[in-house]
Amino acid sequence: MKQPATTEPIESATLTRMDSPPRMAPARGATLANYLHSAVAIPLIYLYTAVMGTLSLAVSFFDPEGRRQHWCAQVWSRMIARTVGARVRVHGAEHLRPGASYVFLSTHQSYMDIPVMLGYLPAQLRIAAKREVFMIPFLGWHLQRAGHISINRGSTPEAVATLQRAAREVREGVSVFLYPEGTRSRDGALQPFKKGGFKFAVQTGLPVVPVTIRGSRRVLPRDSFIFRPGEVEMYVDAPIPTHGLEDSDLPALMQSVREAMTKHFEEVSSKQ
Repeated sequence: MKQPATTEPIESATLTRMDSPPRMAPARGATLANYLHSAVAIPLIYLYTAVMGTLSLAVSFFDPEGRRQHWCAQVWSRMIARTVGARVRVHGAEHLRPGASYVFLSTHQSYMDIPVMLGYLPAQLRIAAKREVFMIPFLGWHLQRAGHISINRGSTPEAVATLQRAAREVREGVSVFLYPEGTRSRDGALQPFKKGGFKFAVQTGLPVVPVTIRGSRRVLPRDSFIFRPGEVEMYVDAPIPTHGLEDSDLPALMQSVREAMTKHFEEVSSKQ
């Protein structure tokens, strides 16, 4: 793999927001049944997190590559999805080659995106997530022991150093996923991209795979903890090669990923 070639800040630049950015469909209003369902589901999620987090910690002492810990994360994620009523379907998994490494760049509409990715994407995943997530008991302990990547959003130099170090340490057969928008969309629109994930892919020479998650916002809107059962579809587009690309190629790479994601947003818009 190529070694990082520059120390230019990773998170500083973004693509300009489009005049009419595509949007995901909004969630419907919560019903009494949704409140009652969530009152049962939320304690169960805490229970799953404690049990699977403890199991992940236990196996981590015998699992230096993190594969059994990833299995724990998959089981945890699927338990959550089924408990909250998220019926997940994956489209395009045939684009992925078993045992290959990729940089998955995903849309981010809801907290449900994480269990959808970890539970149903057929790859050995390591997350690049904000540092605060790593401070959550059990979940954060699992993330630390399993080799996931903690990003300090409050310090650009530290974030740069973390991603560059991770770029040098990515192992064969392990993939990384990031949210190029940086945070969950508040209005369902596809937000401007930060360069971090794209630069990471170029530095490692790994193919970029655009992932569009549709329906997670309906199941769990931002700023809500009330679940609405429903379908969640994950679209995995064909990998985009990055081998041989330089920093000057980043805008074109970012545009290619945006176009791949946008076509799935537009399908939603055309049905509304």
